[in-house]
Amino acid sequence: MLTEFCFLAALTLNEDERAVLRSEIDKWVKCFLPKLERESTRTEKCRLIASVERQEFGEYFIANKWRFCKFVGKYGIIFDDDKDELEKFKLTSFQKKILRRNPSLENEFLGRTEIKEETGFWKLNDELKNKIISEGGEAIIFFEKFGNLKAAVRIHIFDAFLLTSNFGANELKWKTNLISGNFFFDELFLFF
Repeated sequence: MLTEFCFLAALTLNEDERAVLRSEIDKWVKCFLPKLERESTRTEKCRLIASVERQEFGEYFIANKWRFCKFVGKYGIIFDDDKDELEKFKLTSFQKKILRRNPSLENEFLGRTEIKEETGFWKLNDELKNKIISEGGEAIIFFEKFGNLKAAVRIHIFDAFLLTSNFGANELKWKTNLISGNFFFDELFLFF
């Protein structure tokens, strides 16, 4: 799993300062991820179908038009309302992992409407609870300091399973990208 981190920093940072900041963020993420835990209510079936929602489609209109999917061998196939094939795609490592654990999901028509709402909750220690700025749905925002820089850290997970005790933070990989911009305050976005 590649986890993208995007830090929006002030335009005044030079290359050396950016390298120091990137290093600070990487150290922080390594310590912070194990503290995050979430309870998930989604089934493997829901997670598999939802994974199709997050893929890149060959034609933009297919993202709206698909209603069913099927996983056959090394490929996934998406279908419209009439179960006419719209597109075929290579399975991601995430999809393969789910199918290995649940082979009964292979060669089955799975409906887009079968994705159940995630109603899980964050399981945070008191230290993190005191840093919460906002919480809602699958996202949470914390106040954090990186040296002299004060930042709002937004964590939005698209699959709560990644932060459950069944998965483990040591399985996540991340990449830190620093992007400059003019903003009222700095933000660190964590997307899983």
